[in-house]
Amino acid sequence: MRILNLYVHSLFKYVYWNLVFSAEESMDFDWDDAKAFLVTAELGSLTAAAKALCTSQPTIGRRVSSLEESLGVVLFERSKNSLYLTPQGECIFHALQDMRQVANNTLLVAKSATDSLAGTVTIAVSQIDALFRMPAIIAELKALAPEILVRLEVSNDSADLIHRTADIAIRNFRPTEENLIIRSVSNAHVGLFGTLDQCEYFKTQDSTACIFPIIGFTETEYLTQVLVDAGISENQINYVCLSDFQPTHIELAKQGIGFTLLPREVGEKIPELDYVLSNTLSIYHYSTWLVAHSELRHNKRIRFVYDFLAENLNNVG
Repeated sequence: MRILNLYVHSLFKYVYWNLVFSAEESMDFDWDDAKAFLVTAELGSLTAAAKALCTSQPTIGRRVSSLEESLGVVLFERSKNSLYLTPQGECIFHALQDMRQVANNTLLVAKSATDSLAGTVTIAVSQIDALFRMPAIIAELKALAPEILVRLEVSNDSADLIHRTADIAIRNFRPTEENLIIRSVSNAHVGLFGTLDQCEYFKTQDSTACIFPIIGFTETEYLTQVLVDAGISENQINYVCLSDFQPTHIELAKQGIGFTLLPREVGEKIPELDYVLSNTLSIYHYSTWLVAHSELRHNKRIRFVYDFLAENLNNVG
């Protein structure tokens, strides 16, 4: 702890000189304002920051303006579609990043101090994993360690491990951040699914001439490219409904509205759905990665859940 205290003291001296405030000026500011500024600078827009912090874009804008007023500097240069850090903003951004790291390290020291399994573990998962994978896994985990409270953060966006909103994340792409424990736990192949009647009809048609009614996400560019790469031409794709909530995709497909992309082991478990194309054809495939902070390696509770997930997720796909 003495080393940590010395580090904190040195860091705040660094922050002081980098902010370049005179002795007469107040350095008081709201940390929530600083957090809004940090996330905006990291993600590049107020809208992205609002999404990451689960608030509104106007609220983020007000907080950034409030920080600018408190510090007496302009943090961003604003153009029509972009935000750019000013030189003062760049300086303050790096200083506040270090301040946040000290706070995060303090939390990690506290987490690592416990030898008990009792407590909360927050796991960030996708909507499909939350619906199809996690219930059975959590049931087994609770049978082994009922004192652990699992908190699920459900989103198809990347889990926000940097800002410590989750202890563990299950990601469908290989993480690139530093200081993470990562483990590849499974591979999944994705198929195109529709109702039994639709699938029976499409299998009798020339697939190169069919129009495919697709239930997609609100941003269609990536999905379009995935389908094109799988051999469906762009002029064969007809988006019939868009939603970023995947359980709705499944229910819409059951109603015969259109076709939805699902991991094959998921689609095969839904009796109302079948493969639109051959069940040997994968539209695409991806790897699943289990991710946690390297600093949590010695936390008994987090490590227990991490290892349990690794073992159970390896049995899927």
